[in-house]
Amino acid sequence: METEKIITWRSYSATLILFVINAAAYILCTQTGQLLYDAGSMNAEKIIVGRQYYRLATCMFLHADIDHIVSNMIFLIGLGQMVECAIGHFRFLVVYLISGFGAGAVSLLYSVLTADIYDAVGASGAIFGLIGALLILVIIHHGRYRNISIGRIAFAIVYMVYSGARAERVDNAAHVGGLMCGILVMAVMNAMGHLFNKNMGGYRG
Repeated sequence: METEKIITWRSYSATLILFVINAAAYILCTQTGQLLYDAGSMNAEKIIVGRQYYRLATCMFLHADIDHIVSNMIFLIGLGQMVECAIGHFRFLVVYLISGFGAGAVSLLYSVLTADIYDAVGASGAIFGLIGALLILVIIHHGRYRNISIGRIAFAIVYMVYSGARAERVDNAAHVGGLMCGILVMAVMNAMGHLFNKNMGGYRG
């Protein structure tokens, strides 16, 4: 019989570490003006022409203003707690980081295809990856995980992507890219877990 595990802050310590890193980076940004933004934002010209590929990673830890980081960190704590407690620290970090990197790559591709060179920052692409991972968790738990149904999360995804498409100064390409990466990575992890008889269920709720 499956035992229910008690969730403490240690159960989602990787989420808290990411929160601290993002908060520290934002504080540094407020003290250094444009320096970190100029050095670390997603910018297609600087990545391709300048070969500054590291920007695909650094951009996910920078935020434009206080409203930007507060909204993203609320989603990070809420979603991170659920996903990390379900799949563990390491796999959670894999989903988050690959989704963030993939979000930057899709944003880069969109920038090139539309010939629209812009600077983009934010953790929202990686956070959309957590939404994608949560969708897979709901599916593998037979349509409901921690009181979240397929219909509810599907509605949330459609609404958030639609809102991003309608809003100005929002990198919706990164959102879609992160979402797709989260779905793909989580699906592969689940398949590998079944292959090696490892339970992806984690904590019940």
